[in-house]
Amino acid sequence: MEFSLDPMRLWELRSFQVIVGTAAVTLLVALVGGYRAWVSRKALANSGVSVLFWLTNLLLLPWLALATAGFLMAYEALGLPGLPSSVWQDVPFPLLVVIAFVAKEFWLYWSHRWLHSRWGWPIHAIHHSDTHVNGLTQWRIHLLEAVVMRLFALGMIGWMGLPPAAAAASTLAVLIHSAYVHSPLDWDHGPLRMVIASPRFHRWHHLDAEPAYNTNLANALPIYDWMFGTYRAPHVIDAPMGARSAGVPDTDFVALWMYPFREWARMIGEMAGVRPPSPEKPPASPEGA
Repeated sequence: MEFSLDPMRLWELRSFQVIVGTAAVTLLVALVGGYRAWVSRKALANSGVSVLFWLTNLLLLPWLALATAGFLMAYEALGLPGLPSSVWQDVPFPLLVVIAFVAKEFWLYWSHRWLHSRWGWPIHAIHHSDTHVNGLTQWRIHLLEAVVMRLFALGMIGWMGLPPAAAAASTLAVLIHSAYVHSPLDWDHGPLRMVIASPRFHRWHHLDAEPAYNTNLANALPIYDWMFGTYRAPHVIDAPMGARSAGVPDTDFVALWMYPFREWARMIGEMAGVRPPSPEKPPASPEGA
């Protein structure tokens, strides 16, 4: 199969999406009044860390482009089958965007599900560390999570042979919706709650409470949670957001950036019998997701 986008072009598109998406987040938060979730000292500190992750990942995008290039070369060297681009040539562009969006949501669900597994959680814990979730929380991801998501995306979108413009448009839609579902709004969408994810649906996923662990994993299409057994109807729980119960800090940027490497070292040490198991803590993402 042939990919129609080279790694540097992917980088350029991603940079554009990041800039536009960030502007959309800011505008959305201002319009809906979500700024109220930023006014406390602790909330500002959490938002500051989210911005630091966004800036750091933006600076490291060239390395992500190199990782992408390696994956593309390996994919093509293996000669894996894929749909020819001619399959889509007579499909109207708006419908292509919808198809790309649905496909993207599918791989987002399964990559997110892996990130809640034992070995994926040390990466994803950084996103869950925000104790004051708002539109900026979507940018609080470790570079390694960006790599994982990119590989899942290239595998799915690349296999489908979708036109790059449709894939890029669907990505921008995903970014804007992600800002919306992280916003501090208690909106449910009523009869449309299973059609498109609401802030209440996703903010439940960020609760530091056992009933919420490994549930509501879909980004925008709750139907995937319903299909694969991870859907939970959100209800009121007196619990904070974040992952403090698992020992994950919320405002220490350096500690958060190093967290995956320290956790993996600890886990490998325990497996090898080099160090005793750490004291039991309430897991923020128990195994089995």
